[in-house]
Parts: sequence; C-alpha cells; structure tokens
Amino acid sequence: MTTHAFVVVSGIPASGKSVLGRQLSSALKLPLLDKDDFLDRLLSGEPEVDVARRRALSRESDKHFQEAALLTDAAVLVSFWHLPGMPADSGTPMAWLAESTRRLVHIHCVCRASVAAERFLTRERHPGHGDRQRSHRDVVADFQRLADLGGPPVPGILQVDTAQQVDVDSLVAAIQARLSAA
Repeated sequence: MTTHAFVVVSGIPASGKSVLGRQLSSALKLPLLDKDDFLDRLLSGEPEVDVARRRALSRESDKHFQEAALLTDAAVLVSFWHLPGMPADSGTPMAWLAESTRRLVHIHCVCRASVAAERFLTRERHPGHGDRQRSHRDVVADFQRLADLGGPPVPGILQVDTAQQVDVDSLVAAIQARLSAA
C-alpha cells in the first residue's frame, strides 16, 4: 500500500470547503487539490454546457482529481464528496481514499443551508456549473436535504462551523496530532 497523508475537506456546496482548504494548505504547507479546479479546467473549453454534459465532465474531473492526489505524498483534498443517500452519479467517490492510506484526517464544513445557498447563488464561477439556474428556495431545499445526510461516515471526523471565523491554528494542531498518531 502506498502511504499518502491526506487532509480531506468535505461539506455541502458553498459551505466554505475551498476557503478552508486554502487556509489549511498554507498553514500545513501542503499542496491543495480542489476538485472544482479540475472541473473548471474542463468547463473552460466548453462555451455552453447542459446538465448531462456537466455531469460527464464532473465524473471526468473526479478521475483527474484522484490521479493527481495519488501522485502526491500528502495534500489537502477538497471536494463535494459522495455520501450514502445521494444519487450514484453525484459527488466525488471516496472509496479510493481508504485504499490509498491510513493517514487521513477528515474535516467536514458545516453551516446552515440558507448560508450556503446565499454563497452559492452569489459566487462567480463558470456558467457551466449551473449555479444560477435554480431559485434560492430550491437551492436551500436541496442543500438542506444534503446537510441532513450529515458528513462522510468516517470515525473521528472533525466538524468545523464555517458560518463563522474558523480558528485555523487550533484546527491545524488537531490535524497534525492526528496525522502523527496514524
């Protein structure tokens, strides 16, 4: 088994995963791999993307994301990960993480669905993401259903409230302690 060390950041869309991931990457001096960056590169070559094409590109970006992660010794990995109860083609698959290392620390970003929906509907991303194709009410309802699924079913997951300022130094200390113990 290859030994990688991954800090895995999860949460519903627009829960603050990418912001927290960048902070952790800097503080831990680890590369940041954000699945959305892989998807953005694929979307940039396509002027218009329908829902079916976006899903296909998302699955393709999952593969590139995983390949890049497995080429590193350690990294902060940010994605909207697949959870039990979600459609099979939704979210980044997680099984490969456990197969690649025992040195994993899972961080789950938590905030109210309404906060995430507001962030989601006001952020600037490639139109192919489809962020503005749904109403605020529908986004809140969808995000609440996702939030109700909870975080990944991983023992010892660290829940972080991203609706407020995160104490990154304390979180980094907790991550370092867990990686050292693994």
